[in-house]
Amino acid sequence: MRSTSDPPSPPVRRRLVLHVPGYEPLTAEAQRRRLTRTLACSAATWGLRVTSGPPDIPADGAVLSFRAGLAGPDWATEAEIRILAWDDMIARDLAAPLPRLILRGGAALAALLRDGTLGRYRAAHWRYLLFVALPVTILAAAVVAGLVGGLLAGGWVGVLVGSALAVGVVLAGDRWMHLRHLLADWVFARDLARGARPELDTRIERFAQEIVAARHRQDVDEVALVGHSLGMVLLCEALATALARDPQVPGPRLALVGLGSSVLKIALMPQARRLREAMARIAATPGLAWMEFTSRRDLVCFHRADPVAVLGLAGQGPRLERIHPRAMLPHAAWCRVRRSMLRAHRIYVTGCGRRYFYDWGLLACGPGAVGRDPFPDQLIGPGGALAAATQEQAA
Repeated sequence: MRSTSDPPSPPVRRRLVLHVPGYEPLTAEAQRRRLTRTLACSAATWGLRVTSGPPDIPADGAVLSFRAGLAGPDWATEAEIRILAWDDMIARDLAAPLPRLILRGGAALAALLRDGTLGRYRAAHWRYLLFVALPVTILAAAVVAGLVGGLLAGGWVGVLVGSALAVGVVLAGDRWMHLRHLLADWVFARDLARGARPELDTRIERFAQEIVAARHRQDVDEVALVGHSLGMVLLCEALATALARDPQVPGPRLALVGLGSSVLKIALMPQARRLREAMARIAATPGLAWMEFTSRRDLVCFHRADPVAVLGLAGQGPRLERIHPRAMLPHAAWCRVRRSMLRAHRIYVTGCGRRYFYDWGLLACGPGAVGRDPFPDQLIGPGGALAAATQEQAA
């Protein structure tokens, strides 16, 4: 289903976006530049005018905010976009020595088999196992190459040859297949599930404070909470904290949007009780517009999996939408995406290039209310104006 029956009456004119990035070593300023490029791409694709202001960073560095807007001939939407940053933690993870990451990452991956998490992943979406298997395959290839090379050479020379081959495979896997990133990601995931990082709890509390403040805003029509990948996990825990603290707020409309969400990656680990409780609270929240966008091409998400149903929770799950990168990108861009697992996972935030029902720029700065109004391909007509039928309904 790619439309709703309710017309935008009136179109959203002011929106507050709280955006939590995924597990990437990009600073908040780099994320802002990416999102600014995405907005410019949306404007060029849909024939719109775009504006973007300078960044504002508070003293604690946990949030970067900037103003942006898109406008057509008969509408204009302004957004305050607040990037809830945690890149400092990611940078520390990736700075660890590779041998240490191999040991800790290997232990984290082995724990998935030991506690039955792999079986739960398979039941939720079997293709996710391909993502789990990638670092295991690289490390196994290094071991095999070392053993075979060592045995063929024999003696002390074989030890040297085998060691060199094993190290070479690991370094090649790190350069071409992002082994360091993959291992650090799994170490972080296990720590997150176990609640083993107090500094992360502090950051989630900071994000919760942002959500509480956003829900009390009277100068915006809508608050959109957007989480990409593992950022959706942090966002859901922060939202649940905010809802527990202040459940009844007569503020602006509230929407929650997951982009290639990794919620089930963590929630299916037996230690992740806090996240499962957070998801239960979110599922029981009345009036929340909740959407999840996934892609079959994206092996790092649980495609078409409803987290509420998979976890066996009561309440209302998200509205699930599937995106197809081939339909949203020019041919050259599509070819680059299909060759890279990480590019396919970033497709939600890097711009479309073709008119498509999903567009991050219009999610942030478009006239349609998230989860209520028609998607951009039905809402915006040629030249960037609101579609005629929509104008008649909103009048």
